[in-house]
Amino acid sequence: MLDVALAREPFVSASSMILAMAENNLVTGTMSSNAIANVYYILRKAGGDAKARAFIGKLLHYLTVITIDHQNVLDALKSDFSDFEDALQNCSAVENQCDFIITRNTNDYKNSALRVATPEEFLQLFR
Repeated sequence: MLDVALAREPFVSASSMILAMAENNLVTGTMSSNAIANVYYILRKAGGDAKARAFIGKLLHYLTVITIDHQNVLDALKSDFSDFEDALQNCSAVENQCDFIITRNTNDYKNSALRVATPEEFLQLFR
């Protein structure tokens, strides 16, 4: 999300394509409530409250927010993940029956039971 919101080259293109796929109902896109908060925090610092809220508002037209609940936190605490925040994301995605975690940070998800792909790798599945 941040690659798109902040137009980070060279990553913005692949990430934008995946968001377009979600917008056109070719894939079901989700984001955890924690990820939404993190996106807001970073975007507010970069461009202000109004821009951060507007970007998140647009995302919510075609992405579903999934929660991180009590059990997810307990599971994350017991997980083999070295990064607790990534463990939270993973546990929420597993509980919500997501098929993929799409991230540029694939190394931190090596212990995931889900398929993990970079945006570019995910797009290759549709070519």
